[in-house]
Amino acid sequence: MNVQDKIKEMETKRNTNHNLMDYRQWLSEAMPNHIRLQKIQVAGTNGKGSTARWLQDLLVANDWKVGLFTSPHLESHTERIRINDQPISLQDWERIYDQYAEFFKEKEFTMFEMDTWMAIAYFLEQKVDIAIMEVGLGGRLDATTALDYVCTLITNVEMDHQEILGDSIEQITFEKSGVFKPGVVALTTEKKPQCQEVMEHVAGYFQTPLGFVEMPSQQEEQGITFTWNDQKLVLRQPAFQLENLALALECTAVIGIGLKPETIQPVIDAYQHQGRYTIVRKNPLLIVDGAHNLAGIKALCQSLDGFKGTIYFSAMKEKEVEKMIEYLKETNNPIVWVDLDLERSYDANNLNLERMNIETCIEQLENADQPALVCGSLFLAGKVLSNLTK
Repeated sequence: MNVQDKIKEMETKRNTNHNLMDYRQWLSEAMPNHIRLQKIQVAGTNGKGSTARWLQDLLVANDWKVGLFTSPHLESHTERIRINDQPISLQDWERIYDQYAEFFKEKEFTMFEMDTWMAIAYFLEQKVDIAIMEVGLGGRLDATTALDYVCTLITNVEMDHQEILGDSIEQITFEKSGVFKPGVVALTTEKKPQCQEVMEHVAGYFQTPLGFVEMPSQQEEQGITFTWNDQKLVLRQPAFQLENLALALECTAVIGIGLKPETIQPVIDAYQHQGRYTIVRKNPLLIVDGAHNLAGIKALCQSLDGFKGTIYFSAMKEKEVEKMIEYLKETNNPIVWVDLDLERSYDANNLNLERMNIETCIEQLENADQPALVCGSLFLAGKVLSNLTK
Protein backbone atom coordinates (compact mmCIF):
# COMPACT_ATOMS: atom_id res chain seq x y z
CA MET A 1 0.00 0.00 0.00
CA ASN A 2 1.14 3.55 -0.67
CA VAL A 3 0.75 6.26 1.95
CA GLN A 4 -2.62 7.45 0.64
CA ASP A 5 -3.97 3.89 0.82
CA LYS A 6 -2.78 3.66 4.42
CA ILE A 7 -4.54 6.92 5.28
CA LYS A 8 -7.75 5.75 3.60
CA GLU A 9 -7.66 2.47 5.49
CA MET A 10 -6.99 4.29 8.76
CA GLU A 11 -9.96 6.58 8.16
CA THR A 12 -12.31 3.58 8.08
CA LYS A 13 -11.50 2.70 11.71
CA ARG A 14 -14.26 4.55 13.53
CA ASN A 15 -15.36 2.29 16.38
CA THR A 16 -15.56 3.06 20.10
CA ASN A 17 -12.31 4.11 21.75
CA HIS A 18 -10.59 1.80 24.24
CA ASN A 19 -10.64 2.20 28.00
CA LEU A 20 -8.38 5.16 28.80
CA MET A 21 -6.40 3.25 31.43
CA ASP A 22 -5.51 0.60 28.85
CA TYR A 23 -4.63 3.22 26.24
CA ARG A 24 -2.42 5.09 28.72
CA GLN A 25 -0.67 1.88 29.76
CA TRP A 26 0.12 0.98 26.16
CA LEU A 27 1.36 4.52 25.52
CA SER A 28 3.56 4.44 28.62
CA GLU A 29 5.10 1.13 27.59
CA ALA A 30 5.86 2.37 24.07
CA MET A 31 6.77 5.98 24.87
CA PRO A 32 7.40 6.46 28.62
CA ASN A 33 8.64 10.01 28.05
CA HIS A 34 5.12 11.16 27.11
CA ILE A 35 4.66 11.96 30.81
CA ARG A 36 7.44 14.57 30.68
CA LEU A 37 6.07 16.39 27.63
CA GLN A 38 4.26 19.60 28.61
CA LYS A 39 0.76 19.51 27.16
CA ILE A 40 -2.39 21.66 27.10
CA GLN A 41 -5.78 20.06 26.40
CA VAL A 42 -8.54 22.02 24.63
CA ALA A 43 -12.16 20.83 24.85
CA GLY A 44 -15.56 22.41 24.15
CA THR A 45 -18.35 22.43 21.61
CA ASN A 46 -17.22 25.31 19.40
CA GLY A 47 -13.95 27.22 19.20
CA LYS A 48 -11.60 24.37 20.15
CA GLY A 49 -9.59 24.66 16.97
CA SER A 50 -9.50 28.45 17.11
CA THR A 51 -8.35 28.47 20.75
CA ALA A 52 -5.66 25.91 20.00
CA ARG A 53 -4.52 28.02 17.05
CA TRP A 54 -4.39 31.20 19.17
CA LEU A 55 -2.28 29.36 21.72
CA GLN A 56 0.05 28.05 19.05
CA ASP A 57 0.54 31.45 17.43
CA LEU A 58 1.15 33.23 20.74
CA LEU A 59 3.70 30.66 21.88
CA VAL A 60 5.51 30.44 18.54
CA ALA A 61 5.83 34.25 18.52
CA ASN A 62 7.57 33.90 21.89
CA ASP A 63 10.13 31.39 20.59
CA TRP A 64 8.47 28.17 21.71
CA LYS A 65 8.55 25.04 19.56
CA VAL A 66 4.88 24.05 19.55
CA GLY A 67 3.20 20.80 18.62
CA LEU A 68 -0.46 21.10 17.62
CA PHE A 69 -2.92 18.21 17.33
CA THR A 70 -6.38 19.01 15.94
CA SER A 71 -9.28 17.35 14.15
CA PRO A 72 -10.98 16.99 11.78
CA HIS A 73 -8.88 18.04 8.81
CA LEU A 74 -10.07 20.12 5.89
CA GLU A 75 -7.93 19.00 2.96
CA SER A 76 -5.23 16.55 4.09
CA HIS A 77 -5.06 14.15 7.02
CA THR A 78 -1.56 15.44 7.79
CA GLU A 79 -3.09 18.77 8.88
CA ARG A 80 -3.98 17.10 12.18
CA ILE A 81 -0.36 16.95 13.37
CA ARG A 82 1.68 20.16 13.16
CA ILE A 83 4.82 21.72 14.56
CA ASN A 84 4.98 25.50 14.47
CA ASP A 85 2.03 25.32 12.07
CA GLN A 86 3.82 23.08 9.58
CA PRO A 87 1.93 19.81 8.95
CA ILE A 88 3.78 16.57 9.35
CA SER A 89 5.17 15.45 6.00
CA LEU A 90 3.70 12.42 4.26
CA GLN A 91 7.09 10.74 4.62
CA ASP A 92 7.19 11.25 8.39
CA TRP A 93 3.53 10.32 8.73
CA GLU A 94 4.11 7.04 6.89
CA ARG A 95 7.30 6.28 8.81
CA ILE A 96 5.58 6.66 12.19
CA TYR A 97 2.47 4.83 11.01
CA ASP A 98 4.55 1.89 9.75
CA GLN A 99 6.42 1.76 13.07
CA TYR A 100 3.19 1.07 14.96
CA ALA A 101 0.92 -0.43 12.26
CA GLU A 102 1.03 -3.98 13.61
CA PHE A 103 0.33 -2.76 17.14
CA PHE A 104 -2.58 -0.62 15.91
CA LYS A 105 -4.02 -3.66 14.15
CA GLU A 106 -3.48 -5.97 17.12
CA LYS A 107 -5.24 -3.61 19.54
CA GLU A 108 -7.89 -2.60 16.97
CA PHE A 109 -7.26 1.12 17.46
CA THR A 110 -9.74 3.65 16.14
CA MET A 111 -8.59 6.34 13.73
CA PHE A 112 -8.59 8.94 16.50
CA GLU A 113 -6.55 6.71 18.82
CA MET A 114 -4.02 6.26 16.03
CA ASP A 115 -3.95 10.00 15.32
CA THR A 116 -3.38 10.83 19.00
CA TRP A 117 -0.67 8.17 19.36
CA MET A 118 1.16 9.32 16.23
CA ALA A 119 0.99 12.96 17.30
CA ILE A 120 2.65 12.18 20.64
CA ALA A 121 5.29 10.05 18.93
CA TYR A 122 6.10 12.84 16.47
CA PHE A 123 6.16 15.58 19.12
CA LEU A 124 8.52 13.55 21.31
CA GLU A 125 10.76 12.73 18.37
CA GLN A 126 10.94 16.37 17.29
CA LYS A 127 11.47 17.58 20.88
CA VAL A 128 8.73 20.19 20.98
CA ASP A 129 8.63 22.48 24.01
CA ILE A 130 4.89 22.08 24.47
CA ALA A 131 2.01 20.25 22.77
CA ILE A 132 -1.56 21.50 22.36
CA MET A 133 -4.03 18.61 22.14
CA GLU A 134 -7.56 19.22 20.89
CA VAL A 135 -10.27 16.86 22.11
CA GLY A 136 -12.02 14.94 19.36
CA LEU A 137 -15.46 14.48 20.91
CA GLY A 138 -16.75 15.14 24.43
CA GLY A 139 -13.84 14.80 26.81
CA ARG A 140 -14.43 12.19 29.51
CA LEU A 141 -13.82 9.23 27.20
CA ASP A 142 -11.67 10.95 24.57
CA ALA A 143 -8.28 9.39 23.82
CA THR A 144 -6.51 12.69 24.53
CA THR A 145 -7.79 12.53 28.12
CA ALA A 146 -5.48 9.57 28.80
CA LEU A 147 -2.57 12.04 28.81
CA ASP A 148 -1.17 14.41 31.46
CA TYR A 149 -1.59 18.17 31.13
CA VAL A 150 -0.32 21.42 32.63
CA CYS A 151 -3.71 23.05 31.91
CA THR A 152 -7.09 22.02 30.51
CA LEU A 153 -9.46 24.35 28.67
CA ILE A 154 -13.18 24.21 27.85
CA THR A 155 -14.31 26.83 25.36
CA ASN A 156 -18.08 26.44 25.76
CA VAL A 157 -20.87 23.88 25.94
CA GLU A 158 -23.74 23.67 23.47
CA MET A 159 -26.24 21.05 22.34
CA ASP A 160 -24.28 18.94 19.87
CA HIS A 161 -23.59 15.24 19.38
CA GLN A 162 -26.58 14.45 21.61
CA GLU A 163 -26.65 10.90 20.28
CA ILE A 164 -23.30 10.31 22.03
CA LEU A 165 -22.95 12.90 24.79
CA GLY A 166 -26.49 13.11 26.16
CA ASP A 167 -29.72 14.96 25.51
CA SER A 168 -29.39 17.76 28.07
CA ILE A 169 -26.93 20.60 28.42
CA GLU A 170 -26.04 19.33 31.90
CA GLN A 171 -25.15 15.86 30.61
CA ILE A 172 -23.03 17.31 27.82
CA THR A 173 -21.27 19.60 30.31
CA PHE A 174 -20.51 16.57 32.51
CA GLU A 175 -18.95 14.76 29.54
CA LYS A 176 -16.80 17.74 28.59
CA SER A 177 -15.77 18.33 32.23
CA GLY A 178 -14.34 14.83 32.18
CA VAL A 179 -11.06 16.43 31.08
CA PHE A 180 -10.55 17.85 34.58
CA LYS A 181 -7.64 16.36 36.54
CA PRO A 182 -6.61 16.60 40.21
CA GLY A 183 -4.49 19.67 40.86
CA VAL A 184 -4.40 20.75 37.18
CA VAL A 185 -5.90 24.19 36.51
CA ALA A 186 -8.96 24.20 34.24
CA LEU A 187 -10.20 27.34 32.50
CA THR A 188 -13.43 28.00 30.63
CA THR A 189 -15.28 30.86 28.96
CA GLU A 190 -18.64 29.09 29.42
CA LYS A 191 -21.19 31.50 30.94
CA LYS A 192 -24.43 29.53 31.27
CA PRO A 193 -25.17 29.11 35.02
CA GLN A 194 -26.34 25.51 34.69
CA CYS A 195 -23.11 24.58 32.87
CA GLN A 196 -20.94 26.43 35.38
CA GLU A 197 -22.69 24.59 38.22
CA VAL A 198 -21.93 21.18 36.69
CA MET A 199 -18.32 22.19 36.08
CA GLU A 200 -17.98 23.32 39.70
CA HIS A 201 -19.31 19.98 40.97
CA VAL A 202 -16.94 17.99 38.76
CA ALA A 203 -14.01 20.25 39.65
CA GLY A 204 -14.82 19.80 43.35
CA TYR A 205 -14.86 16.03 42.99
CA PHE A 206 -11.49 15.98 41.18
CA GLN A 207 -10.02 18.79 43.32
CA THR A 208 -9.42 20.76 40.14
CA PRO A 209 -8.73 24.51 40.40
CA LEU A 210 -11.38 25.98 38.06
CA GLY A 211 -11.39 29.49 36.60
CA PHE A 212 -14.13 31.25 34.62
CA VAL A 213 -12.55 33.59 32.07
CA GLU A 214 -14.19 36.86 31.03
CA MET A 215 -12.71 39.58 28.87
CA PRO A 216 -14.50 42.96 29.04
CA SER A 217 -14.36 44.70 25.69
CA GLN A 218 -15.97 47.41 23.59
CA GLN A 219 -16.59 47.88 19.90
CA GLU A 220 -14.68 50.81 18.46
CA GLU A 221 -14.05 52.01 14.94
CA GLN A 222 -10.76 50.11 14.66
CA GLY A 223 -12.24 46.86 16.02
CA ILE A 224 -12.97 45.18 19.34
CA THR A 225 -10.75 46.73 22.00
CA PHE A 226 -9.84 45.09 25.30
CA THR A 227 -7.11 45.23 27.92
CA TRP A 228 -4.98 42.31 29.03
CA ASN A 229 -2.12 42.68 31.52
CA ASP A 230 -2.47 46.48 31.31
CA GLN A 231 -1.98 46.36 27.54
CA LYS A 232 -4.68 47.72 25.25
CA LEU A 233 -5.27 45.38 22.33
CA VAL A 234 -7.46 45.43 19.21
CA LEU A 235 -9.16 42.41 17.65
CA ARG A 236 -10.29 42.75 14.02
CA GLN A 237 -11.76 39.25 13.85
CA PRO A 238 -15.43 38.21 14.22
CA ALA A 239 -16.65 38.90 17.78
CA PHE A 240 -16.82 35.21 18.74
CA GLN A 241 -13.03 35.00 18.48
CA LEU A 242 -12.56 37.25 21.52
CA GLU A 243 -13.46 34.45 23.95
CA ASN A 244 -11.13 32.01 22.19
CA LEU A 245 -8.29 34.52 22.32
CA ALA A 246 -9.02 35.37 25.97
CA LEU A 247 -8.89 31.70 26.92
CA ALA A 248 -5.54 31.29 25.18
CA LEU A 249 -4.08 34.39 26.82
CA GLU A 250 -5.23 33.36 30.31
CA CYS A 251 -3.85 29.88 29.78
CA THR A 252 -0.36 31.25 29.11
CA ALA A 253 -0.56 33.28 32.33
CA VAL A 254 -1.78 30.34 34.43
CA ILE A 255 1.05 28.04 33.32
CA GLY A 256 3.63 30.77 33.86
CA ILE A 257 4.54 31.70 30.31
CA GLY A 258 5.37 35.38 30.16
CA LEU A 259 4.43 36.62 26.71
CA LYS A 260 6.52 39.49 25.42
CA PRO A 261 4.05 42.40 25.19
CA GLU A 262 5.34 43.49 21.79
CA THR A 263 4.44 40.08 20.28
CA ILE A 264 0.73 40.00 21.15
CA GLN A 265 -0.82 42.59 18.83
CA PRO A 266 1.11 41.35 15.77
CA VAL A 267 -0.19 37.81 16.47
CA ILE A 268 -3.74 39.14 16.70
CA ASP A 269 -3.35 41.10 13.46
CA ALA A 270 -1.91 38.14 11.54
CA TYR A 271 -4.31 35.50 12.85
CA GLN A 272 -5.85 33.16 10.28
CA HIS A 273 -7.54 29.83 10.84
CA GLN A 274 -8.31 27.97 7.67
CA GLY A 275 -12.00 27.17 7.42
CA ARG A 276 -13.02 29.53 10.23
CA TYR A 277 -14.37 32.72 8.69
CA THR A 278 -11.76 32.37 5.96
CA ILE A 279 -11.94 35.12 3.36
CA VAL A 280 -10.91 33.22 0.25
CA ARG A 281 -11.51 36.14 -2.09
CA LYS A 282 -12.37 39.81 -1.57
CA ASN A 283 -13.76 40.71 -4.99
CA PRO A 284 -16.31 39.31 -5.21
CA LEU A 285 -16.31 38.36 -1.53
CA LEU A 286 -16.14 34.65 -0.73
CA ILE A 287 -16.26 33.54 2.93
CA VAL A 288 -15.80 29.91 3.99
CA ASP A 289 -16.74 29.05 7.56
CA GLY A 290 -16.87 25.59 9.11
CA ALA A 291 -19.81 26.42 11.40
CA HIS A 292 -21.44 22.98 11.55
CA ASN A 293 -23.86 23.12 14.47
CA LEU A 294 -26.58 25.46 15.71
CA ALA A 295 -24.36 27.46 18.06
CA GLY A 296 -21.74 27.88 15.35
CA ILE A 297 -24.32 29.11 12.83
CA LYS A 298 -25.71 31.59 15.40
CA ALA A 299 -22.23 33.02 16.00
CA LEU A 300 -21.55 33.17 12.26
CA CYS A 301 -24.80 35.01 11.51
CA GLN A 302 -24.02 37.56 14.24
CA SER A 303 -20.66 38.22 12.57
CA LEU A 304 -21.83 38.68 8.98
CA ASP A 305 -22.26 42.44 9.41
CA GLY A 306 -24.58 43.21 6.52
CA PHE A 307 -23.40 40.43 4.20
CA LYS A 308 -25.49 40.25 1.03
CA GLY A 309 -24.95 37.30 -1.26
CA THR A 310 -25.70 33.64 -1.78
CA ILE A 311 -25.28 31.16 1.08
CA TYR A 312 -24.17 27.65 0.11
CA PHE A 313 -25.08 25.32 2.95
CA SER A 314 -24.96 21.63 3.85
CA ALA A 315 -24.98 19.67 7.11
CA MET A 316 -24.92 16.22 8.64
CA LYS A 317 -28.10 14.36 9.63
CA GLU A 318 -27.37 14.44 13.37
CA LYS A 319 -27.38 18.27 13.42
CA GLU A 320 -30.31 20.62 14.06
CA VAL A 321 -30.47 21.39 10.36
CA GLU A 322 -33.87 23.09 10.13
CA LYS A 323 -33.06 25.41 13.05
CA MET A 324 -29.71 26.24 11.45
CA ILE A 325 -31.50 27.15 8.22
CA GLU A 326 -33.94 29.40 10.10
CA TYR A 327 -31.02 31.43 11.45
CA LEU A 328 -29.49 31.67 7.99
CA LYS A 329 -32.84 32.83 6.59
CA GLU A 330 -32.83 35.75 9.03
CA THR A 331 -29.89 37.22 7.08
CA ASN A 332 -32.32 37.68 4.13
CA ASN A 333 -29.97 35.97 1.69
CA PRO A 334 -30.79 33.17 -0.79
CA ILE A 335 -29.76 29.73 0.49
CA VAL A 336 -28.61 26.89 -1.74
CA TRP A 337 -28.37 23.35 -0.37
CA VAL A 338 -25.25 21.50 -1.53
CA ASP A 339 -25.68 17.74 -1.81
CA LEU A 340 -22.73 15.80 -0.43
CA ASP A 341 -22.07 12.20 -1.35
CA LEU A 342 -21.80 11.11 2.27
CA GLU A 343 -23.79 8.59 4.29
CA ARG A 344 -24.04 11.07 7.18
CA SER A 345 -25.55 13.84 5.04
CA TYR A 346 -28.95 15.22 5.98
CA ASP A 347 -31.85 14.23 3.72
CA ALA A 348 -32.75 17.57 2.14
CA ASN A 349 -35.78 16.43 0.15
CA ASN A 350 -38.27 18.33 2.33
CA LEU A 351 -36.33 21.55 2.83
CA ASN A 352 -37.75 23.48 -0.12
CA LEU A 353 -34.36 24.94 -1.02
CA GLU A 354 -32.57 25.22 -4.33
CA ARG A 355 -30.16 22.28 -4.56
CA MET A 356 -26.98 21.44 -6.45
CA ASN A 357 -24.15 18.95 -6.21
CA ILE A 358 -20.75 19.93 -4.90
CA GLU A 359 -19.16 20.06 -8.35
CA THR A 360 -21.73 22.60 -9.54
CA CYS A 361 -21.29 24.58 -6.33
CA ILE A 362 -17.53 24.86 -6.85
CA GLU A 363 -18.02 25.82 -10.50
CA GLN A 364 -20.47 28.58 -9.52
CA LEU A 365 -18.11 29.88 -6.85
CA GLU A 366 -15.21 29.94 -9.29
CA ASN A 367 -17.22 32.04 -11.75
CA ALA A 368 -19.22 34.12 -9.26
CA ASP A 369 -19.66 37.85 -9.72
CA GLN A 370 -21.57 38.30 -6.42
CA PRO A 371 -20.59 37.68 -2.76
CA ALA A 372 -20.96 34.15 -1.43
CA LEU A 373 -20.78 32.32 1.91
CA VAL A 374 -20.06 28.60 2.32
CA CYS A 375 -20.97 27.05 5.68
CA GLY A 376 -22.61 24.20 7.58
CA SER A 377 -20.20 21.34 6.90
CA LEU A 378 -16.46 21.02 7.40
CA PHE A 379 -16.42 18.53 4.53
CA LEU A 380 -17.98 21.14 2.24
CA ALA A 381 -15.62 23.83 3.54
CA GLY A 382 -12.62 21.61 2.89
CA LYS A 383 -13.72 20.77 -0.65
CA VAL A 384 -14.27 24.42 -1.52
CA LEU A 385 -10.95 25.50 0.00
CA SER A 386 -8.99 22.76 -1.73
CA ASN A 387 -10.43 23.75 -5.13
CA LEU A 388 -10.48 27.53 -4.83
CA THR A 389 -7.22 28.23 -3.02
CA LYS A 390 -4.88 26.40 -5.39
